[in-house]
Amino acid sequence: MALYVGTSGWAYKEWKPSFYPADLPQKRFLEHYATKLTAVEVNATYHRRQEEATLKGWAGSVPEGFRFAMKGHRAITPRSADPTLLAEFTASMKTLGPQLSALFFQFPLKRDGNEEGFEAFLGSLDAAVPAAFDLKHPSWHTPGFAQRVADAGGTLCLSDRAGKAPDVLPPGPIGYVRLRGGTYSATERARWKSLLEAEGAVRDVYVFVKHDEGPGDEFTGVGLAQWLLH
Repeated sequence: MALYVGTSGWAYKEWKPSFYPADLPQKRFLEHYATKLTAVEVNATYHRRQEEATLKGWAGSVPEGFRFAMKGHRAITPRSADPTLLAEFTASMKTLGPQLSALFFQFPLKRDGNEEGFEAFLGSLDAAVPAAFDLKHPSWHTPGFAQRVADAGGTLCLSDRAGKAPDVLPPGPIGYVRLRGGTYSATERARWKSLLEAEGAVRDVYVFVKHDEGPGDEFTGVGLAQWLLH
């Protein structure tokens, strides 16, 4: 059981020189990133297929304890008629080996009329790879639904924009949190850290902050991510 913290991506030249050394070539960004943080959420997989050599290169650039959360390709939705899309994507991501922490899916669709497709999607998950879901439309967030997802082997992502820590994270094999609340106050930052460490004591928890803010600022972005680990 552990707490893993990072950002959404790592290839940001604007993080020089406060996070990346000014003379560090971009091809070594991930290597350096992994000396500061323990996980990364990869959004590139949403837009295009990644070659096996690329995935192996990423895995070889980081320590064994580092973890990757991979965003599901945009063609993979509960409305997808071909279930092999999910199977092929999952098999490809397994190239990362034990450093693959989770598959992350964002679905904007409404609940009405899509329940059957989502239930079928849950039934198609590979039990060997944890899956987290960010269901954007509020119609999904009803009492008992998070537990239904957990019972199927998935986890609802907690995407925070208000800046306030809840009492607990959604149930499931893992915890998955996206901190999108901008700048967090000292009080709320401490509450989040307490919650995340407590949850990380009983299951693996993955936390990803906004990537476009915060080098050198411990209250937002990558600076907040670093603070949560110390």
